[in-house]
Amino acid sequence: MSSSISGIVAWPVIGFVAAVLAGRCLLVRETVVDKLLNQLFLWGLLSLLLYRCTMTPGIASFTHQLSLGCTVMASMCLQGIVRIWAFDVDPAAVRRRHRVCRVLAAAATGAILLAGTAARQEGRLVDLTLDAEGLVVWTAFGLPLLVNVSLLARMCLRELRAGGVGLAEKLVCALMIWAATLFGVNLVLSTVRAVTGWQRWGTHLIRIEATVTICLAIDATVIAIPLIRSLLATAELDRAGRSCRRLRPLWRDLTAAVPEIVLRPAAGEQADAGTQLLRMTVEIQDALLHLGRYAPAHGASAESGCPMTDYARQLACAAVARREGSAPIGSTSARLPVPAADFAAELRQLLELARVWPAARAAAGERAPVAVG
Repeated sequence: MSSSISGIVAWPVIGFVAAVLAGRCLLVRETVVDKLLNQLFLWGLLSLLLYRCTMTPGIASFTHQLSLGCTVMASMCLQGIVRIWAFDVDPAAVRRRHRVCRVLAAAATGAILLAGTAARQEGRLVDLTLDAEGLVVWTAFGLPLLVNVSLLARMCLRELRAGGVGLAEKLVCALMIWAATLFGVNLVLSTVRAVTGWQRWGTHLIRIEATVTICLAIDATVIAIPLIRSLLATAELDRAGRSCRRLRPLWRDLTAAVPEIVLRPAAGEQADAGTQLLRMTVEIQDALLHLGRYAPAHGASAESGCPMTDYARQLACAAVARREGSAPIGSTSARLPVPAADFAAELRQLLELARVWPAARAAAGERAPVAVG
């Protein structure tokens, strides 16, 4: 059996799709759309693996028919995604509808296997022909695929016509339209070949394998972008995550001195890096207000010439006093050297405070406390 995709190309694509799928199953699985995308890539990956088996004599016909069924299953996932994204259908309703779609896809796969019985017995691959076998197989395969890729193309065209779409969104929509067009053109070529006997462009198997491989590789590349962002956020390597890592020693020490200001998340809640950063800045600012009255007066110790360093030393002494249960020194609170006008300025100021904090804490003779929260 021949294949339009050599193993040198196919296996790296399969490995890439598998890696993206594994990453999404671990990190991106919260919403209905996430789950449908993961199922789409699972069925797509199975179809790619089965297409590889069509080159193995003895099982080629059976695996080819199963691969067609997997492609139908994947397209049914696509329908649910489009209905949520483009038509604002309730996710719960989409979930119920998808159960019906799965049954229909399973029935289509069963029809392909039933109609392809003779092909399996003869050791050949089914193709679009004008006999009963070919018509049943390609109705069960082509009709669901045509409906679902048409929905995808309609959604993308609607987004492009709506206006106000960024360059990245336009690129994604263009790629999706191109993928839908590939499937549509492939079905048209198969129909023309069956009616006219035109032999150019090879059999449907060769073209559909190439189409599925190309489209899955493109889709996996597009989907890998948010996955990479999720990986960076999990490792705290994105911008918000890096800020959280830099603020954490300061936040840990201040919330240990004033534990009552910690905004504890709900049980099981997984906040993203941006939310964590916002929470940390709010808690640090609350701690600064609480500790200001415990700070020694400005000028009580040798000044460094850097207002932020001097303030950090005052704050470190205040944290020690608060942890030891000392009474507030006075009603006038020590404050940051320059009031922040917005969140960006506030964050820059807190990051500068976090930079000088370790030395200030050491100068105050404070040992690192146990983390809170």
